[in-house]
Amino acid sequence: MAMDAEYSSEPATMVRPRNHHVQALRGIAASLVVLSHAIDVIVEHRILPEWFRPVAFSIGGLGVTTFFVISGFVMVTISYGDFGSFSKSLGFAKRRLIRIVPTYWIATFVAFALYQIAPLSREPSIIELVKSLTFIPYPTGPGMDMQPVLGQGWTLNYEMFFYALFTVALILPRRIGLTGVFLVFCAVVAEGSLVKPFSNSTPAQTVFTFFADPIILLFAAGMAIGVLKHHLGRRFVLRYPFWIAVALLVAQILVNIVFRIPSRLPFPEVISIWIAGAVAVAACAFAAPVSGGRFETIAEALGDASYSTYLFHIFLVAGLKMVLPITTVTAVFFVLAALLLSNLFGLVFYRTIERPISALLRGSPIRRMPLPARIA
Repeated sequence: MAMDAEYSSEPATMVRPRNHHVQALRGIAASLVVLSHAIDVIVEHRILPEWFRPVAFSIGGLGVTTFFVISGFVMVTISYGDFGSFSKSLGFAKRRLIRIVPTYWIATFVAFALYQIAPLSREPSIIELVKSLTFIPYPTGPGMDMQPVLGQGWTLNYEMFFYALFTVALILPRRIGLTGVFLVFCAVVAEGSLVKPFSNSTPAQTVFTFFADPIILLFAAGMAIGVLKHHLGRRFVLRYPFWIAVALLVAQILVNIVFRIPSRLPFPEVISIWIAGAVAVAACAFAAPVSGGRFETIAEALGDASYSTYLFHIFLVAGLKMVLPITTVTAVFFVLAALLLSNLFGLVFYRTIERPISALLRGSPIRRMPLPARIA
C-alpha cells in the first residue's frame, strides 16, 4: 500500500523518475476502497438490496488488487539496479519498515482505543494487539476472517510478507532473485491449495493458508510488469494511460454489479477482477514520464496520501454514519461526503504526520511540501 520515497512525492533528492500515472492510479484505488465501505453503509440502511453488499466489497477488492499489483511493479522499478548487494537489501528493508510501520501503528492504536471505549462485535485483547503490530495474522473467531485490530490492515500482512521475500531476493543476482520470488510465490500457492483448495472460498484459519492465498500472485504480476517496463519502456509508450486505466476499472465495476460478483470468490472466478487491476497498472506503467491534466494531478496528490487514506478512512465513514441521517434522499450525499472527507483527511495526515515521521526516521530534513502547481 505504500511507496518508497524515491517513487513518491519526496522533493529534489529523488534519483529515479516518478511515474505520475501510476501514482494517480493509487489515488483511484484508495477511493475504491472508501467507496466500498460507504456503499456498505447504504446497504446496512436498506437503501440498496442486501445482494449489493458483497458486490460493494468486490469494488474494494478491485482497489486492493490494484494496490498489490502496483506494489510489485514499484518494488522492481525502484530496486532494479540494487540486486546482488547485502547493504542495498538492508537499506530496502529499513525503508519499507519506516514507510509502513509508524502510520500503521498509529491507526492500530486508534482502533484499539476505540474498541476499549465502545466495544462492538469484538473487543481485541493485548495479545491480538501485539500480533497486529507485528503483522502476524490470526482468526477473529471460528470460521471468521483473519483480521488485525485495524480491519483493513489484513492487506499489510501480505505486503510485509512480500517485502521480506523481496529483501532476501535483493541479496542475490537480479535474475536469480526475481526468478526466486516468482517461484516461491508459486510454490506457496501450490502447497496451500493442497491444504485449502482454490474452490474453497471460506476464510483462512491458519497462518500458512492465509499467506498461501492466490492473492499473493498479484505481487508477482506487478513484478512482471516492472520487468517488461524496463525492457520495453522506451519502445512502447501508451497514450492516455490514466484514462485507459480508469475506463478498465469502471468497466469492471459495472461487470461486478451486473453479474453480482461478490468479494470472496473461488480462485478461477476472481480472475476478471485481477486482470482488470493488472491491465490498468500496466497501462499506467507504460506511460510517458510526464504529468497529466488537472484531474490526473489531483488523483496523483491523492495517490501520495493513499496510504493514510486507506488506513484511516474507516473511522471517518463510521463517524459520518453517526452524525448524518441516511435516507434515500441523502444516500448519494453520504457516499460523496465519505469519499471527500476520507481523501482530505488522508492528504492532511500525510503532509503533517506521515511524511514528517518518515523523514525524521530516515534522518532527512523535514521540508514543507507544496501542493502540485495545477491544484495549488
